Amino acid sequence: MKLLKLLLTALFLFSAIPLFAETAKEENYINVLCYHRFKEVSDPKDSYSITPKRFEEHMQFLKDSGYTVIPMSQYVKVIEGKEEMPEKAVVITIDDGYSSIKDKGYPVLKKFKYPSISYVYSVFMPGGKHSLSPADAKELMSEGLMEFGSHSHTHPVMTKRGKMTDKEYCDFLILEIITSKRYMEKKLGITMDTMAYPYGAYSKEIFKVVEKAGFKAAFSVDTSYNVKDTYKYALRRTIIYNSTTVEKLKAILEKKPLKISLVYPESGDIITDGKTVLKAVLAADAGLNTATIRFEMGRVILDDSVYDPATKTLTYTYDKPLPKGFHTATAAALDMSGARHEYVWSFIVGSPIAEGVLEEALSKIPDPKKEN
Repeated sequence: MKLLKLLLTALFLFSAIPLFAETAKEENYINVLCYHRFKEVSDPKDSYSITPKRFEEHMQFLKDSGYTVIPMSQYVKVIEGKEEMPEKAVVITIDDGYSSIKDKGYPVLKKFKYPSISYVYSVFMPGGKHSLSPADAKELMSEGLMEFGSHSHTHPVMTKRGKMTDKEYCDFLILEIITSKRYMEKKLGITMDTMAYPYGAYSKEIFKVVEKAGFKAAFSVDTSYNVKDTYKYALRRTIIYNSTTVEKLKAILEKKPLKISLVYPESGDIITDGKTVLKAVLAADAGLNTATIRFEMGRVILDDSVYDPATKTLTYTYDKPLPKGFHTATAAALDMSGARHEYVWSFIVGSPIAEGVLEEALSKIPDPKKEN
């Protein structure tokens, strides 16, 4: 009997090992990097440009550090649940459609056999002195390393309504998102599955138009990583500047997820009163230095943030109203080893479209699949 008990105990412990190992395993996450222009000489006044030499240093770092650069089409499969989130994965995106992509950026990518996606906006694509032409785009796609996605029609801040009426704003969003997608797809002879928001600005209203357009995913420039559960129309990207050294790139890629179960305002919310209370409820705080948990708004650290360990709730109350516009918030903390954990999202202070107006406008847009 004693021998039987020992065997049963050993069997239980042996069967429990995979469960404990799986529990201890960190969640995989993916970093999406956003480049713009490539110039031979660094121009401090042009923060969005990067020299081919530094770009190659970045790609070499990814290779030497064991990162896997995957195509956007593969990441879309992850978003759709058709593939698992890979370990140490990176996606390379290039915004706007400058001709330097072909002349100076692509040769570096080709050297490393790294896939990428270029997000282009339709008024820039016809091909001018500094932009790619449709022929350039088709040539780049022909080798199988570059994909193309939508970056709107005129590259506006799409959350900025100005004095537009509800109807005018609906028409504006439809032009920038749906009409431009169809125009570019016809121009290039492809289907564009993903979109990058100009200036990273998005809202729940914009999500509805993006979904109607048929996009499978859309990207902001909320500077952070994405996990399996990151909302597909509010995916995060990190802009790479000419000041982004390899050391800074390393720090970007080594940020870790802060597990959050709830935030307020929610991602993409449009609130009318800027005098709000920021709120984030952590799903877990084990291993974190709770004294370091706080909010950041843009680059400003909100030192008066209050964290309640009993409810795992972080709050910050604004005494003065936030100005109208697009705001990006971060809940951040350090763990006991000093590594940074964060959760980034954005919301808008402004005027929402009246209920039902956008839905009615979208209902009048024909389904392109039914048209063919």
